[in-house]
Amino acid sequence: MKNNIITLVIIVFIGMVAFWYFNKSEDTSSLLVADVKTTDSDEAKNIYSMQRKLVNVTLDDKLFINSVFLDLKDNHIDPVSQPVGRENPFAPVDEDSNVVER
Repeated sequence: MKNNIITLVIIVFIGMVAFWYFNKSEDTSSLLVADVKTTDSDEAKNIYSMQRKLVNVTLDDKLFINSVFLDLKDNHIDPVSQPVGRENPFAPVDEDSNVVER
């Protein structure tokens, strides 16, 4: 039984080495090199045309002097401080008086 396991491990190891050797590419470039597209591609032309259209976009300032906009109210509520737990969560339960508040 022990010889079968050792033989199996050796066969798997030899198979991995053979797989690595035969699949090793001759290309020495890094795997992190990206395929760079030129600016002549259709995607780049589309992006540049959208960017040119966005340059001409303007915001109407009349929105900020409108009475409806000026009547808007801030409904912000500050959160109430609540206990978040014990100062030392690993302390024995009897010493539970040290509750931390934020």
